[in-house]
Amino acid sequence: KQWYQRRVRAASMMPVEERPPIRSSVTLGPWEIITQQCHILRSTCKCTADNTAYSGRCVACIYSDTLTLPDLPEMTFDRNFLSLRHTPSGGSISLITLDALALVDPSRDAVKVSYAAEWQEKRRDSEHLNNTVKPFDWTFKTAYRGSVSGAHSCSETQEEPDREKLLRRDQILFSTELVLFEDELADNGCSKLVVKCRVMPSFVLILLRQYVRVDRVMYRVQETRLYAEKTWNHVLREVTVREAGYHQVQDLGHSLLFDEWAIGQYLPVTECHRERLDFRSDPDSG
Repeated sequence: KQWYQRRVRAASMMPVEERPPIRSSVTLGPWEIITQQCHILRSTCKCTADNTAYSGRCVACIYSDTLTLPDLPEMTFDRNFLSLRHTPSGGSISLITLDALALVDPSRDAVKVSYAAEWQEKRRDSEHLNNTVKPFDWTFKTAYRGSVSGAHSCSETQEEPDREKLLRRDQILFSTELVLFEDELADNGCSKLVVKCRVMPSFVLILLRQYVRVDRVMYRVQETRLYAEKTWNHVLREVTVREAGYHQVQDLGHSLLFDEWAIGQYLPVTECHRERLDFRSDPDSG
């Protein structure tokens, strides 16, 4: 894995021709789903006087100036995003890499604090994990649930998605998967934030999922689901956090322990709540 990380670092510093992002959009009732995919963030600054391709600050500088983190994930897809836009009101819920990284703790090594015994026992010889020069949450754990703009109200709710519709085998109008960032934690695990979206004839379902694994120490999965129906002017947002120490799941076997999607069902739920975000069907009312 170390050679792979070196290749990623080298590639991020190579002067390559900028490729335009790939953008897609689909409409469902009052909702427009917009996605964009592009290459990883280049680490070199492009704010040079003779570079007319960039106006103002380059993306690398924007990230550096905005975030207080001493480091970024090995693969940071700065221009990947998904936005669920409510056309009548102009409001939206967007999933953005920069906003997600802005919620990473810049001053506290949360894993070392929460799993001190396992940490000291399993990682005493790790040069990277014993590095006290950068005491930040190097697993890039984030409580990010999406960036909301223009919502009329947000309240807790017991309302749930229509499970009958979710299970029906209707035609899929649009589907996509985006990676916002990924890091192999210096060959000590994995931290990955991904977005999945599925648009059906009667609803849209979006999943924002962060998977964190620190080998022989801990596992954590945070899932944020956004659900809206074609006839609605509101979105249901459900956040579920699952977390366990390695000793709680070590008997599951190697294949499950390294399956980022299957392991989630074996982790105990530590947090779960659901809320309703309302958007005005008529922005001029009220």
